[in-house]
Amino acid sequence: MILIYILTILTVITFFVAVISKIIRISSAPVHLRWELYPVPHEGGGKAKYGGSRLEEPDWWEKKIHKDSLGELKVMIPEIVFLKGVWEHNKQLWIGSYPFHFSLYLFIVNIALFSIVTILKLLGNDVLFSGNIIGQIIYYAILIFAWTGSVLGIIGTIRLLFSRIVDPNLSKYSSASHYFNIIFIGSLYFTVFLWLISGRDFVADVSNFYYGFITFSTAVEIPTIGYWHIILSLLFIAYLPFTHMSHFFTKYFTYHKVRWEDEPNLPSSKLSKKLMEQLNYPVSWAAPHIGADGTKTWLAIATEIPKKEK
Repeated sequence: MILIYILTILTVITFFVAVISKIIRISSAPVHLRWELYPVPHEGGGKAKYGGSRLEEPDWWEKKIHKDSLGELKVMIPEIVFLKGVWEHNKQLWIGSYPFHFSLYLFIVNIALFSIVTILKLLGNDVLFSGNIIGQIIYYAILIFAWTGSVLGIIGTIRLLFSRIVDPNLSKYSSASHYFNIIFIGSLYFTVFLWLISGRDFVADVSNFYYGFITFSTAVEIPTIGYWHIILSLLFIAYLPFTHMSHFFTKYFTYHKVRWEDEPNLPSSKLSKKLMEQLNYPVSWAAPHIGADGTKTWLAIATEIPKKEK
């Protein structure tokens, strides 16, 4: 069991180091080309309702910018919770993708609940098995989420694999890593399902593992399928930030720094200084119509009068 605890610590460190380093790398990248498609959800003043923007107003750059954070949440919550974009653009894919992702959400909620229970137990309040109403609510909530997540997750896994194999619009773009990732996550759902039907008290087993991890106790006993699930979960958590599945946090940059980024480029502003720095980067493109020689900057090429073709 001590080896499992050490593996858990290494996994958590790996996960956070990888995520933080990727966030720093993306945040320090050059300014991205904006989409500039309106309406932008955080556009204040009610203009987003009809597809407008502050650019309609004269001397808009001199006026105070009003951002509507609620407008962003109205777009983000349906996208995150219900995969609204997938539903709108590919309903057949959504049938498998939604239960597949929703099951992960339920498992994450269970991690949060077990963490709360463990903290309370360390403080001397074993709420889960104290017999009070709150403990019973948490116990059965965890159990319901585990059953629902495992069953829906298995269904979603099978459906996603079927879609990627049968649908030519998906299969031609599906690499070995896509299938591997689906099966990998599916194995987490399957091992929880086996744990639940093993006859053991799933909630008690997992709760004891959490408490044992914090206290480094060797007295914790879990079934073999429990070991398999925990090891697979730890390997997945360590593996996650290094894959395209890191969109669970990089999607923030896609929306806020590309799709919705509308900060005005005002003189002497931070954005203006960044852009001027980028305009002085040398261009090494090989395309002859660019006229790059490896020393000319973007600014020089953009302001150069094009040569007349012979």
